Amino acid sequence: MKLEKFKIVFIIIPYHHIGGAERVHLNIIKSLKRKPIVFFDYSNTEQISKEFSENAYCFLLTDNKRKEFAFRFLQIISFFLPIVVFGCNSSFFLKIISKLKKRARLIDLTHAFSYPEKGMEIISLPYVDFINTRIVINNKTFEDYKNLYDLNNIDVSLLKRFRIIENGIKISDFDQFKIDSRFRNFTIGFVGRNSPEKRPELFFKILESLDLRAKVIGDNFDNFKNDFPEVIYFENCNKPESIREQFSEISLLVITSSREGFPLVIMEAMELGIPVLSTNVGSIADHLINDRNGYCVDSQNDNEFLDFIIDKIKDIVKDRELYQKISLNARQYACENFDIKIFEKKYQKLFYE
Repeated sequence: MKLEKFKIVFIIIPYHHIGGAERVHLNIIKSLKRKPIVFFDYSNTEQISKEFSENAYCFLLTDNKRKEFAFRFLQIISFFLPIVVFGCNSSFFLKIISKLKKRARLIDLTHAFSYPEKGMEIISLPYVDFINTRIVINNKTFEDYKNLYDLNNIDVSLLKRFRIIENGIKISDFDQFKIDSRFRNFTIGFVGRNSPEKRPELFFKILESLDLRAKVIGDNFDNFKNDFPEVIYFENCNKPESIREQFSEISLLVITSSREGFPLVIMEAMELGIPVLSTNVGSIADHLINDRNGYCVDSQNDNEFLDFIIDKIKDIVKDRELYQKISLNARQYACENFDIKIFEKKYQKLFYE
């Protein structure tokens, strides 16, 4: 029997809560033929979410002693069996790969560049010779890497190690009558964490100009609650079915980010038939087509962005046919382009080839 059948997959990622990147990591884990061993190299809690614990053998590397043990374990296993070590946004992954290079297949994933901060794409540069395959989720990030390699005089042949695997989501049944309900109870929504690159303050500025219901799905929005008490806040939930139920009541999703790859939340909105209005960052403009399935704002000027979004929402709110058209087109686009089955096949091939 070939040893390949015993190949063990190790995944090294920072977090075990359920955010956009973490849901992608979870989908990767679920796509594998056998449960992988997952190391979380950063944690502020010992509580691992149920979905991770059900689909992988999970370990928290919360101190140097645990990290040393994990590294020694990887070394020992690699002497006897073929292993794949996959990392994303993990300094621990980068720290150990030079010592595993001859005994493991090494793969990393970049969701998006983190400029202007010094992100993992910069930190990874001394280690690019050791990484066998580098995954990016869109052509934009691949072009970013081409430029980064050029600026740092990295051998152009290493660009051949890149593969583009776009994210995917489960396509569920769709109730077309939900569109009318959303139009009657028009609610604009923000879904994501309260962090500088997500710029939720712009979403709340939009609310100041509109007399509409609003919902925020995400954590740590206490700093907005006093000024915007009328907003519905859905927080501290890691149950996908509950999040989906709350999400499905939103009429329009607004993305205000200053940087993204291609947010999973946009895929999820379009799969639900929810139009998206977004900044033009990452590869969002590759999927959002103005007046067809959503709206993407080219301007990097905050005031111009706000003016466009506010005017467009006002137009949509008073035009049922426009809203219905964009909603149905968004749903159709998601079905044709975002099916998780494509994603799963590509990752299975990647890990087991």
